[in-house]
Amino acid sequence: MPQVFLFGYFGAGNFGDEWTLASFIKGCQRFGLSRKQLVVLSRNPQRTSNEHDVAAIPRNWRSILSTVRGSHSVIGCGGSLLQDVTSFRSLAFYCLLIWVAKAMGKKVALLGQGLGPLKRTLSRKLAKRTLNACDLVTFREEVSFETAKQIGVQIDDCFVTADLTFVWDDLPQREREAEFGVNIRPLKGRWNEETVGEALKKLLCEGENVLLLPLQPQSDELVLKTLAASLPSKWWRYESWRDGLEGISSIGLLIAMRLHALVAACLLGVPFVGLNYDPKVANIFGKVAGREILPLSASSEELAETIGRVRSEDSEAMKLRLSEFVSNQRLAAMRNFELMANKLLS
Repeated sequence: MPQVFLFGYFGAGNFGDEWTLASFIKGCQRFGLSRKQLVVLSRNPQRTSNEHDVAAIPRNWRSILSTVRGSHSVIGCGGSLLQDVTSFRSLAFYCLLIWVAKAMGKKVALLGQGLGPLKRTLSRKLAKRTLNACDLVTFREEVSFETAKQIGVQIDDCFVTADLTFVWDDLPQREREAEFGVNIRPLKGRWNEETVGEALKKLLCEGENVLLLPLQPQSDELVLKTLAASLPSKWWRYESWRDGLEGISSIGLLIAMRLHALVAACLLGVPFVGLNYDPKVANIFGKVAGREILPLSASSEELAETIGRVRSEDSEAMKLRLSEFVSNQRLAAMRNFELMANKLLS
């Protein structure tokens, strides 16, 4: 029974990454790869094992080298692993992991990836070399694929698919607890979170409240506290990634920054307004919800106008538009696993 080593930003409590891991496990099972064959790189191996029922190892090179040596394939998924905005150190870590795996003769894939931003010349060179070393790369949107071509990646083994979470079909029933839900994250010096509060003050009716959704609690709570102090609101309990889905299912309209909050809204049929803090948000949702994705420079008046329009427009028309989008994305997301089975596991 071949072992597969899976790496990404797992074990840190981030909703999107943990949901991606769960989606990967679900998708693998449809192609005969059981969770018992997976070993996951994690910042908190015990938590990952408990939440996902898989073996997990810590992020130290001794454990990594031993696990890669005993694996048939090495797969990276979740988020944009090759980028240097979070830190150059993170990019270098993932590049080195892939090079080590290839030096050991392992098959390597990156699945459902966003690429970049890559601000440094060195970063672009490292990303090019790393992507060219992979046996399979799938991008979750066209812009990342075009970026790969621009930096000189040989694209014979590169494909455009969709974010892995679009395969998820185990969704909670909708039971509204609040009119609005808000997910925002800290961004040093790039925007003022009070813009959201000012917009919602213009729209809240008597008796309505806001559900605060920290989808990476220790960071998101820092900025959501500003809204908690100025709006009639309550906190949604977030202890595991499934709580993120439950929270989004319980609101009438979502205002969110994090990509996977917006993916969840699509799957659940929750109307949304997105704040484009990262190109990936507009890259994925621009064609289906371009008017609902606003730049961080939007004023409170612009945000309030957009929220009001989404709230009042024909919900059935929006549901139909998003339903078609979700169906197409789900088919594209399943292709990640078909390509993996053909190119890595056959």
